[in-house]
Amino acid sequence: AVGLDGGDGALAPVRTGRRIGALALGIALVVPLVLPSLDGGILGPSGTGVGSGTGGGGTISAVNPLVSLQNSLNQPEDREVLTYRTNAPDTSGMYLRIVSLDEFDGTTWRPSVRSITDVPSRLPAPRGLAADVRRTEVTTRISAADWYAQDWLPMPYPATRVAIGGHWRFEHIGRTLVGDHGQTTRGQTYTVKSLQVRPTPEQLADAPPPPADIVRDFTKVPGSLPAVVASTARKVTAGAVNDYERAVKLQDYFAVSGGFTYNTQVKAGSGVDAIARFLKQKEGFCVHFAFSMAAMARTLGIPARVAVGFTPGSPTADGAMSVGLRDAHAWPELYFEGVGWTRFEPTPTRGSVPEYTQDDPSTGSSSAPAAPTESASDLPTAAAPSASANCPAAERRMGDCGGTA
Repeated sequence: AVGLDGGDGALAPVRTGRRIGALALGIALVVPLVLPSLDGGILGPSGTGVGSGTGGGGTISAVNPLVSLQNSLNQPEDREVLTYRTNAPDTSGMYLRIVSLDEFDGTTWRPSVRSITDVPSRLPAPRGLAADVRRTEVTTRISAADWYAQDWLPMPYPATRVAIGGHWRFEHIGRTLVGDHGQTTRGQTYTVKSLQVRPTPEQLADAPPPPADIVRDFTKVPGSLPAVVASTARKVTAGAVNDYERAVKLQDYFAVSGGFTYNTQVKAGSGVDAIARFLKQKEGFCVHFAFSMAAMARTLGIPARVAVGFTPGSPTADGAMSVGLRDAHAWPELYFEGVGWTRFEPTPTRGSVPEYTQDDPSTGSSSAPAAPTESASDLPTAAAPSASANCPAAERRMGDCGGTA
């Protein structure tokens, strides 16, 4: 399990097929893990199958999907994992999401045990997304490196259609695809239609209370969590009048005003007090920031989980986007009724700050881009890099990059 466990307890069971040459590594908020070799990619294989039989049922067990983010971020060479082309007008928010971690016991974040089904021709509508929230359906064609083999499929979120060969299953709560019976991403090329959802700050601020089951499942905070986590959350969000304002204050505390430093080499320790130590030492990498913001949001009654995947990557000379090991990332998702699961970015100098969390967001063109064609023969053309994509991360975070191209 990934999280805040100490190193003395037994490791959570890992699915069969563990790679030869695995090594143990204890990192910051992450428990000592049995890690696959580099050829295993960011996420190790989950075994020969995820269901009972050849399809139509089964579950995803609560095994750890997050392996050695820190190891990937510290590689001396930024090895290319994925390339993609998209007709999205702006790639700054094109995070390639792999899986979400939604169970938190105070020392661990992990995915819940979920039912999986065959992949529908069109994925169900994202839960909580109302018709009046602005969105554009875009098309992205993704190619995975021949050496990158793992079970969960990196996709823009939320995906609406996925065209891919092989044996894949769908988990509807996390909206993830997982390989069945040995299926991995190795060498796969696939096309994903997804929504770029752009809520306004007003829509988030006016969000009604979330459904009871969302509150029940995604605001659980164990009694073992140090009291300083909740007290810091209340202090940071003092004066906020709704959950949206509280979420933005939490994000800004970590990313801008709290004096935190991004450092992939940090060793903050592990165990139940790891978040408390991080809040005191104020130094860490994306796992620290995402885990801490999600935990603090839960103490405020805001449904939260942690997503794992990649930041959008970098444009190449031929107009594609290249995603490397050092783009591995974790970020919090908070739930707002009427919008659904919503990305926040608390990690300083990483990724992009969502425009709906900025005081004066740059909206670019006032008219929504045309929806992409449904024709399978029309491969997406590469979007011109936006000003946001070309702007240094520190300037993006301060809103000094101007409008999008």
